[in-house]
Amino acid sequence: MRLAKTLSKQLIQRHSSNVAAISTPSSPMFHNPIVGHQHFYLNKILDNYCSQSPTPLTLRQLLFYERHCNTERLLKSANYVRTELPIRLAHRIREFQKLPYILGTNPYIESVYDLYWQAFERIRKVPEITTREENEAFCAVLEQSLDAHLVVIPRLARGINECEPYRLLSLDRLDRFINATLRSRISRRVLAEHHLVLSKRRQSIFTRCSSRDIVSKCIRLICPDGSADTFRTDGVDTEFTYLSDHIEYIVYQLLANAYHHTTPSARGGGEIKVTLCSNETDVLFRISDQGQGIPKETYENLWTYGNFNMGQVERLEAKVDERIEENLGIGLPMSRVYAEYWGGEIKIMSMEGFGTDAYVRIPRLGTQNENITSEALDEAIMS
Repeated sequence: MRLAKTLSKQLIQRHSSNVAAISTPSSPMFHNPIVGHQHFYLNKILDNYCSQSPTPLTLRQLLFYERHCNTERLLKSANYVRTELPIRLAHRIREFQKLPYILGTNPYIESVYDLYWQAFERIRKVPEITTREENEAFCAVLEQSLDAHLVVIPRLARGINECEPYRLLSLDRLDRFINATLRSRISRRVLAEHHLVLSKRRQSIFTRCSSRDIVSKCIRLICPDGSADTFRTDGVDTEFTYLSDHIEYIVYQLLANAYHHTTPSARGGGEIKVTLCSNETDVLFRISDQGQGIPKETYENLWTYGNFNMGQVERLEAKVDERIEENLGIGLPMSRVYAEYWGGEIKIMSMEGFGTDAYVRIPRLGTQNENITSEALDEAIMS
């Protein structure tokens, strides 16, 4: 315990300038993370919400409400969101409370924890919504939270990077924690943004997608000068309704990795081949390159978050249109979280010395529940 306190004190002193930079006392949305320790003690209100399981939805259910929205369904959606979001937030807050002392008291980690706590308190206190006017006020609360939480991924990454030398969690446990945090983040944003769509405050988050158009858009983003001869797309185009932000992010990351890891000599003599197909239940993508494959040591850690590199990025939605030039170190694992959220998957097979094939499967029926199973950390992380 004395060692833990000493190390924590060193971390706090070392990053006191960071605390000043990320904490703005004049803002009601943000508190100094170092003084938030009271949240880590037993809280009966939080216990009550943690005892409840999230209620997952399907893409088809969300689409139905969007296409057949009326006042009754709008208010029903509002009350579902105002009761569901605190449950999902409570489970994340509880997992943050289980983190090792040094990691939990890192200024960046605590700032994320405080943002979650503030959102939990703000939303759970919203009374039952019975009119459109009350719904408008609730939408303002949702928009405030969505905007405030754009800093979550960069701050979480910086906090983990700062604590990495202390080896507080095994890489496997760390990956499980981040995956669960990102899945929960996606789920909350989908619910909030969808309700804002129903309330006519945002455009639909669902798009009638074309698999070929998605690939073409991502190639244009990778090769904005028009030099896209490296890519060849074949197969059968498929139209399906999906969250375009999610599928574009996945395809962009895989195409960009294939492009940037293909040597110039290989580009001259080969192509990155994109094959499209589908069946009754799924849309399928295959991306094949001859970029000499992935070294064994890299392949073994392909899906880990051990290489965060946020650079100067302060806010991040994790959408392809953000056009962030830096390699943030989260592209592949974040893509898998997006794919698995609605029951899809990503598989990568590599032949070292030759090339790599990436396979993406996306369900097209919209009948899969959100993948928001609570993934509790082992009690061992408390020691």
